[in-house]
Amino acid sequence: MAQPFGGRARESSPVPLRALGLSLLALSAPVVGALAAPDWMVEESGVLLWLTVLIPPFLLTYYRGWRGASLGLAGGMAALALAQVLLVSLDLAAPNFQVIFWMVCTYIGVCIGIGLLAELLRRERAEAEAMALTDPLTQLPNRRHASIFIDAAFAAGIRGEPVSAVLMDLDHFKQFNDRHGHSAGDDVLCSFAAALHRATRRMDLSCRWGGEEFLSVLSNCTAEGAQIFVGRVRSEFAKEEFAWGEVTFSAGVAQYGSGMRSSDELVAAADRALYEAKEAGRNCTRIAEAPPVEVDLVPGSRGDPATSGGPPIVKVVLRPAEEAGLGFDPVEEEASLTQAIEDGLPTGEGTILVVDDHAPTRRGIGRFLRRLGYSVVEAPDGRSALASARSMESLDLLLTDLVMPGMSGFTLMQKLEDEHGPHRVLYISGHQQTEVIWDGAPGSVIEYLSKPTEPAGLARAVRNLLDRPVPEVVNNPS
Repeated sequence: MAQPFGGRARESSPVPLRALGLSLLALSAPVVGALAAPDWMVEESGVLLWLTVLIPPFLLTYYRGWRGASLGLAGGMAALALAQVLLVSLDLAAPNFQVIFWMVCTYIGVCIGIGLLAELLRRERAEAEAMALTDPLTQLPNRRHASIFIDAAFAAGIRGEPVSAVLMDLDHFKQFNDRHGHSAGDDVLCSFAAALHRATRRMDLSCRWGGEEFLSVLSNCTAEGAQIFVGRVRSEFAKEEFAWGEVTFSAGVAQYGSGMRSSDELVAAADRALYEAKEAGRNCTRIAEAPPVEVDLVPGSRGDPATSGGPPIVKVVLRPAEEAGLGFDPVEEEASLTQAIEDGLPTGEGTILVVDDHAPTRRGIGRFLRRLGYSVVEAPDGRSALASARSMESLDLLLTDLVMPGMSGFTLMQKLEDEHGPHRVLYISGHQQTEVIWDGAPGSVIEYLSKPTEPAGLARAVRNLLDRPVPEVVNNPS
C-alpha cells in the first residue's frame, strides 16, 4: 500500500554546483595557506584560515543531512592532512602538534554536533509530515494524503488506464458506539483498518476518509476488479473476532468514466453506489453505473461519412465553465461583491440551499447571493441540508459541494429528488480537470463550477439555472 511521504525530499535532490564549488574552495584554503605562508600556518593565529574547513560540513549537512556532515568531516581531515604533509615534505615549517590536536578535536566535535542536529531536525520533519498525512487512530493515510493520491490516479484514468474508487462504511456504527462505547468503536475502526491494509496492494492506497468511512483508490483496476478487492477485504475483516458479535460494512464501487470532470466526481459516484448498498439492506456491494457521454460528429472533417465514406470522427461535447470555480477570500470578498453589482450582474428571486462543509466559503456564497436578491438557507453537510429542505416551503436551487464528510453532493441530490421530485442543482468541484458533460450526475437541471471562482461566474450560473424550467414528473398509468 502507498505509504505517507517521508521527509527526505531535499536529501534526495542534487547538491547545487554553487555549494560544491564553495566547499572545494574552502577546503583548498588551508592547503594554499600552507604553501604561501607556512610559518604563519603553524602558529595559533593560523587557525583562522583552518576555520574555513567548517564551511563544507554546514553546506553539505543542509543538503545531505548526517551523510553530508560525514562527507564534510572527511574532506576537512583530508585537507588538514594534505597541508601538514606539504609542510613536512617541502621542509617549509615544523608542524605545531598542539595546534593540530586542538584543531582536529574542535573540527570533529563541530561536525558531530552539526550531524546530530541535522538528524534530529530531519526526524522531526519526517514525523510532522507523517502526522499531517496519517490518521492518528488507524495509522492509515488520511483524507489529505488520499486527495493527493487520487488526483494522480484520476490523471492516469484520463490517459486511458482503468482506475476505480471504493468507498466503505461500517454498518450501524453510530448505534454500535452508543451501545458499546467509544473505546469499543475505536477497536473496530482499528481492526477494519488493519484488514483493509492487508488487502490493499502496494500500488494502491486505502485511507480513512472520515468517521467510519474508508476509501480505497485502485490503480489499473476495473469496477469488477474493485468488487473482487472488496471481497478480499470482507475475508480479512471476517478474521477479526469481537466479543460483541459480527460487524459488517457496505461498499460502493465506481470506475473512472470518460465524462467525469474531476476526482470529486469519481468519489461522489462511489458514494452514490454506497448509498444504494445501504438502501439494499447493508453488508453488500454496489457498482455505480457507467453513464453515457454526449458526443457530436465533427462536421466536414476527415472521416466524415458525408465526405469521405470513412468512419465518423466524434468528439465529447464541451460545456465551458462560467469561471474558474468557487471560493471567497474574506478580505477581497467585499470589493469583489461591490464590483460585481456595479457590473450589472443578474439578480433575481428564489430560494437557494447552499451546502458546503467549508464555513468561510459557505458564508461568503450566502452573503453574495443575498445581496443579489435571493433567499438563502445554509447547511454545513448533507444531513443538515436534507433536514432544512424538509422544513422549507419551496426550494428553487441546490448549490452543493461535491465531496463532503458523510454524504457527497451526488448522494444529497439523489436523496433530495427521491423525497421532493426534480430539482435544479449547481455542483461545486475543487479539482475540476476537464469540462465534459457527464450524464450520470443526479439532478434534473445541472450546472458545474470549480473552485475558486469569481462572483460574476457564480451569479451567471445561478441565473442561468433558475431561468431553465424543471421537467414535470410524469406518472405512468399502471
